[in-house]
Amino acid sequence: MGFTSRLATFALETAFSDIPANVVDRSKEMMLNAAGIGLAGSAEEEGRIITEYVQDLGGTPTCTVLGSTLRTSPELAALANGTMVHVLDFDENVDRRGNHPSNVMYPTVMALGQSLRRSGSDVVSAFAVGCEVSTKLGAAGDLDEQFPRSAGFGWHGMAVFGTFGATVAAGRLLRLDQDQMENALGMACSQAAGLQVNHGTSSKSLQAGSTAMRGIMCATLAQRGFTGAKHGIEAEEAGFFAAYRRGSDVDEDEFFGRLGNPYDVIEPGVRIKIYPSGSLTHVSIEAMLRLIEEHKLNADQVQSIRVSVPARWDGSVYPVMRPLTGLEGKFSLGYCMAVCLVHGAPQIHHFTDEAVRDPRVLAVIDRVTVDTNEQPTERASRPSTVAITLADGREISYRAEFARGHKNNPVTDKEIHAKFAACSQSVLTPIEVARVIGEFRRLDELPDVEPLFSSLAAIAPVH
Repeated sequence: MGFTSRLATFALETAFSDIPANVVDRSKEMMLNAAGIGLAGSAEEEGRIITEYVQDLGGTPTCTVLGSTLRTSPELAALANGTMVHVLDFDENVDRRGNHPSNVMYPTVMALGQSLRRSGSDVVSAFAVGCEVSTKLGAAGDLDEQFPRSAGFGWHGMAVFGTFGATVAAGRLLRLDQDQMENALGMACSQAAGLQVNHGTSSKSLQAGSTAMRGIMCATLAQRGFTGAKHGIEAEEAGFFAAYRRGSDVDEDEFFGRLGNPYDVIEPGVRIKIYPSGSLTHVSIEAMLRLIEEHKLNADQVQSIRVSVPARWDGSVYPVMRPLTGLEGKFSLGYCMAVCLVHGAPQIHHFTDEAVRDPRVLAVIDRVTVDTNEQPTERASRPSTVAITLADGREISYRAEFARGHKNNPVTDKEIHAKFAACSQSVLTPIEVARVIGEFRRLDELPDVEPLFSSLAAIAPVH
């Protein structure tokens, strides 16, 4: 058996009982988080556009589109829901993997779990295995590095490698056999797509939705008899690794020895976001907020702000730029520092097109500089030091190692539930919020997920 075949075997033969209890719990937590931010995303302009788009396309009305009364086919529901889950950049990321797997896996398993009326344990196991395939495959050959090699070539890991995770998750729910799963993975090799150049635009969130849609398509077509290269991942000259890693030097036995051993969501670990901005801003935000709290700072007291971070995979840093849109603001380290100083911890409403024009925030951005003098360590891959020169000439600084939500700086269940409640308040009543949280927490015990996923619709009609 080659790499593709072995991956198909892992995807199909990993039973729910084989998945560690902490992975099951983390998977349910990630799905609850994704559902909440998807409901919040449905209120964004991108949420409205993508909902109207799939409504115009039609589709068999079997699956819920988050935050609306629209029901459509699994593929189109996954397209819309994945886009809405990622549009706020409020999801999670897996340390050292450059990947946000639930943006792709949740809309995939929500759509097929609902349309096929699968059990909660089927959905949880499909989600967990899909996430593991997505993140491990994306870092194949680089499992102990700070960033996967592919990131340096401009690929957006969530989208490119998420295609395989979504295909695996969909294939499990469709109950493919070994031959069909191999064909589906072969098709996924040609469907994988996503570039970092679109960070800060609507296309970044679209890449999550389109990836979920393609995963369902690959698995469904394989079920119907479509074929794909059964050595598609490992083929030396024209295969997936050769194209996306620009080399076929992955140690196959090492990879499969570590696949699910442990699951990436446990080690190196997944981080649930508390701030709705790009992942690489979060440790700096922690350092900035600590200084503000300890020294009771306001903007008038600050002469300059210097932020030190490790270089990204391409040697660059997140920009200081004055953003022109709310989406650009999520990826401007200068804007995020300024928001902290002017408003406190960043919230969803700080990343609108109107908010980024706030003159108080813009004045602070001009005082921010960023360097790449910070060095990652074995303990902390993305530390950040924020040094502030005060108006009276004094200097203060703080070095943060972990963002809030990291396993070494964890959030509580109460905080996660509060985030879900805040994100879903325009769609769900407080009573419904409590019920939905409870059902996600015992998702693996539900005999049929359809009622839960149906309850994530809006009461008001789509306009």
